[in-house]
Amino acid sequence: LDGQTEKLKGQTFVVSGVFEKISRTELKKNIEDNGGKVSSSISSKTSYVVAGTNMGPSKKDKADNLGIPIISEDEFLTMIR
Repeated sequence: LDGQTEKLKGQTFVVSGVFEKISRTELKKNIEDNGGKVSSSISSKTSYVVAGTNMGPSKKDKADNLGIPIISEDEFLTMIR
């Protein structure tokens, strides 16, 4: 398949907030195209939270409590380059 990589294989992402460079839909597609999984809720299985502006405070607290890295849209885009 064209454009598919395994860069994010075995990693689960939660997408939260509003993004500037790409839409949430595109962000989720990028995760899946690179072998990652998208989850709607944060759990101990979450690898990263990709946070845009207006990320829900409860999601932020949960990620902090579980020690899950919160990355920006730019950091995410760097991971898949």
